Amino acid sequence: MSRTVDVVVIGGGFAGITAARDLKHRGFNVLLLEARDRLGGRTWYKEVNGFHVELGGTWIHWTQPFVWAEKERYGLEVQETPGCVAERVAIKVDGQVNDLQEDQLAEFLQGFELFFAEAKQVWERPYDQDHCWDAICAHDSQSVADRFAALDLTPLQRTSIGGFLEILSMNQPENASYVEMMRCWSLTGWNYEIFNDTAARYKFTNGTGELVDAIAEDGGFDVELNTSVASVQQSEAGVVVTTTNGDVVNAKRAVVTLPLNLLNSVSFDPPLSAAKQEASTLKHVGGGYKVFFEVQGDPGAVMTLSRSTDSPLIGSFTYKRGEQHSVLAGFSLEPGALDKSVDEWQAVLEEFLPGVKLLSTFGHDWGGDALSQGSWCTYRPGTIARFANALPQQEGNLVFASGDHAQAWRGFIEGAIASGSSAALGIAKSIQG
Repeated sequence: MSRTVDVVVIGGGFAGITAARDLKHRGFNVLLLEARDRLGGRTWYKEVNGFHVELGGTWIHWTQPFVWAEKERYGLEVQETPGCVAERVAIKVDGQVNDLQEDQLAEFLQGFELFFAEAKQVWERPYDQDHCWDAICAHDSQSVADRFAALDLTPLQRTSIGGFLEILSMNQPENASYVEMMRCWSLTGWNYEIFNDTAARYKFTNGTGELVDAIAEDGGFDVELNTSVASVQQSEAGVVVTTTNGDVVNAKRAVVTLPLNLLNSVSFDPPLSAAKQEASTLKHVGGGYKVFFEVQGDPGAVMTLSRSTDSPLIGSFTYKRGEQHSVLAGFSLEPGALDKSVDEWQAVLEEFLPGVKLLSTFGHDWGGDALSQGSWCTYRPGTIARFANALPQQEGNLVFASGDHAQAWRGFIEGAIASGSSAALGIAKSIQG
């Protein structure tokens, strides 16, 4: 089969569907190719015993203007995640689990202020990395572990900050970029409460799929699911995209929204820039596991925190509450976390929540997923200066859009939507002159 369109979009995550909708609204003939049997990319849900559970990207906040605008555009409802506003926080410090006491809150909060004390100078304008580029580059080689080593923090502060940042980066402190963590802190106004709320408080009442469906229906663009791309060839006339089953799509422009870790899985002629190839070979370090725990009864609005060196469970919080059973969302960096038995996780969970009865566990292995090869994007130390500007750079008739290289909210639904919207505008201007 051979087909000709104005624009072909490769990938149906939020970056792809946003770009496709915006281009279609501008009058272009658009075809979106998606390798999965669904749209949504690294957002996906599962129904578990009456609970709607998001296995991938989940939370949004009004500090994220693009996704919040989409929520308002389509009139979508949000609900709160109970454990994000916890009535009880169980934290493991020096091998002992204790509840965070009211008189420890000042110490807890001061730790974040100390850790991120340099953030306002490094990310004075978190939506404009060029504004403080020299400061970003000066700190680029530092890891989260390096920052910890430079500070005199209390054991409570090291555990609370360490656990939080291991969840945010989905990797150990030595593998996570300090600059990246400062970026997230700065995007939330250098404020712990907003930082916490943005990370995990508000989610779509009917799931991220409701927004995916709304964008696709509103866009009216053509979609081919179960369609993997094998190669992309460029010429002065445009691009030729060949799928793995031999179909050919001719277009004036292509929007490439492949996850960073998959960019090298497609053959490009001419080859992509050396920086893009290197970044995809090196890969981002977002890994780990989002593990859900179905428990008996209602544990209340609870949160747990630990370091990966002290527990397989670096953090968890109440995701859904019910009288008969509830669901906790947990995070782990331990290999094979999703393969642990209920009995194994029971012992871990009970250390933080005595008397809890674990019924089942579930999740999705995004690292082992051939179409993602990682969870949300986290840059390695020493890579922002090399890749942050190079990855979204247009190459000929190829425009690149992805939450993995969005300038502000990298690794979030917000970043994907922002990147897709920007890509569509750029293509429209280039075609229309």
